[in-house]
Amino acid sequence: MANIVISTHWGDGDVIPFISIGKYLKKQGHDVTIFTHCCYEERIKKEHINFVSWDTWDEYKDFYNDLAKCSYSVTEMDETEKFRAKYENVDVRIKEYELLKPYCKREDTILIAKNRSSIAALLVAEKLKLPLIWVYMNPYEYESIKTFDGLNKGTLCKEVNELRSRINLDPIESWLSWQCSPKKKVGLWPRWYRSNILNEQEDMDLVGFPLEPLDRRENSVIPSVLKNILLEKPAPIIISGGSSNKIIKDFYRIAIKACTDVDRSVIVATRFKELLPDTIPSNVHVFDYIPLYESLAYASLIIHHGGIGTISNAINTGVPHLILANCCDTPLNGSMIKKMGLGDYFPPLRCNEENVRKSINKLLTKCYKEKCSEFANAHKGENTFENIRKIVEDAVENEEYLVNYENMISTHKNIDYNTSNKNSNVKLSNNMKKYLLEKIKIEKNLK
Repeated sequence: MANIVISTHWGDGDVIPFISIGKYLKKQGHDVTIFTHCCYEERIKKEHINFVSWDTWDEYKDFYNDLAKCSYSVTEMDETEKFRAKYENVDVRIKEYELLKPYCKREDTILIAKNRSSIAALLVAEKLKLPLIWVYMNPYEYESIKTFDGLNKGTLCKEVNELRSRINLDPIESWLSWQCSPKKKVGLWPRWYRSNILNEQEDMDLVGFPLEPLDRRENSVIPSVLKNILLEKPAPIIISGGSSNKIIKDFYRIAIKACTDVDRSVIVATRFKELLPDTIPSNVHVFDYIPLYESLAYASLIIHHGGIGTISNAINTGVPHLILANCCDTPLNGSMIKKMGLGDYFPPLRCNEENVRKSINKLLTKCYKEKCSEFANAHKGENTFENIRKIVEDAVENEEYLVNYENMISTHKNIDYNTSNKNSNVKLSNNMKKYLLEKIKIEKNLK
C-alpha cells in the first residue's frame, strides 16, 4: 500500500472532493495525509485521515476575508495582485514546501494535488522525483490558467524562478508549461460534461464527479430540525450561494423574494447573514450550514451560484437547477446545464426577481423533475473512486507519473500572449473569445 499525500487550498469545492478521495483510498488500505486549511481539520480527522494544516485560524480568517475582496474581473487586477502578493509569494510557497517535504520521504509516496494552488506539491514531486497526480476541479480551469498566464506574462516566470533557485532547481522558460508539466492530469468530471467553448488538454483523464452513493435511509448527518422541513410535501426549494460570498450582488435577496409566494418551504444555507434581505418570509428557513448533497435528495429545486460541486450534487440527485452565475467557471456551468435541459441560468444583467420567479414556476413542473431524475439514473455507476484508485496504484514507481522537465522548457515557450499582436499564437476557440468579450462588457456595465 502507498503513502498518499494530498495537497489542496481554497474553499469547500476545492477541498471536499479531496476528502472523499482520501476517505476511499484510506479504505483501500493506503496511508493518507491531507494538507489543507485548518477549518477542515475536524472533518478530515473524523475519517481517520492524517491532517496537516497550512495555516492557523487567524491566518485562515484573514485569507478568507481577503479572498472575498479579490476581484475575478479580467478588467481589474489590483485586488488579485494584492492577494497574490500576500498569500502566493515566495516565502509562503517555501513555507508550504518545507511543511510538505518531510511527509514525502517514503519511496512509495504518491502526491495528489490541486492544480495551480498546490505549488509545494509540484516542487516536491520534481525535487524528490515522486509521482504526481495533478487534479483539475472543473472544465474551465485549464482555460483559466492560460488566461492568467497571458495577463501576467513575464511576472509569473520570474517569481517561479526565484522560488526554484531557493531549493536548487533549474530555471524554467514558461510558467504555463511548468503548470502543465505533470504527466498525469485528472479531471473531476465525467466525459459527457463538456463544452465546445473550451480548449481541452488531450492528456487529461476524466474520471467523473467525486460523489459517494446516497442512501436516504441512513441520512443521520441531517439534523432533525432540517430533516422535518425536507420531509414536507410539496418538497422544499434549497437556496445556496456556496461556501463563499463571491456571488451575484443581491443573490439571496432576489432568490428569496422570488420564492415568497411558492406553495412550499424554502431552505437558505449561508454563513453570510449580511447578504440576506431585512425581512424573511414565513416560508423561508435560514441555516448557517446544511449537508447539501444529502439534503438535495429531498428537494424539488435548487437555486445556486453555479459552482461545480453544487452542479454535481444536483445532477446526481436528479434535482432541477436555477443558476445565478457571475464569475470563474459558474457562467460556463450555467450555460451547460441549460443546454442539457436540466435547469435554467441567468447572468448578472438578467438576474432579477421577475425572471427568477418565472423560472421557478417553470422548473417546478413535473416534466422538469422527471427529466432530471431520468438523467441522474442514466449516469449512475461511473465508478469515479475506482477510476482514481486504479490511477493511484498504477503510479507506484511509474515514470509516466513524474514531472516532465522537458515540457517546461519547450511546450508553449514561443507563445505570444499580447492580444494586440496579430501574429499571436494563443489558441482560444471563437466561442471562448466571444464569451470573454461578453464578460468584459458585463463587468463594464456593472461599474
